[in-house]
Amino acid sequence: MGACLAGRKCADVMGPGDHGSTFGGNPVVCAGAQVVIRRVSTPSFLHEVKEKGEYMRSRLEAMPAISEVRGMGMMLGAKPKEGKAGDIAAKCVDAGLLILTAKDVLRFLPPLTISHEEIDQGLSILATVLNQ
Repeated sequence: MGACLAGRKCADVMGPGDHGSTFGGNPVVCAGAQVVIRRVSTPSFLHEVKEKGEYMRSRLEAMPAISEVRGMGMMLGAKPKEGKAGDIAAKCVDAGLLILTAKDVLRFLPPLTISHEEIDQGLSILATVLNQ
């Protein structure tokens, strides 16, 4: 489910049906969106997401092979001191960790429901790859 906003300058660019989706707006998608909105609206869930992001950041910052960590929440980027981000990401995939890149940065976009155990497992794989 998504939305598209446009300012006055671009308001006439799109007409009805231009911004469509195969599955958007049907009853199943809307029911799913309601569940997600209810879940993320609870203060405890968002507090847990914030805490996991801080945990991930501190673990990444403690890695000697990482020179910089940036981002918000669990949307984090880590710049390796050595090696190309793409090569590191490929080795992570081979070791069982899906990781993204943005130029020279490793990008982390885990699901908000990730557990601490899964965070530890993923960062352990990353540490092993970085230390090779």
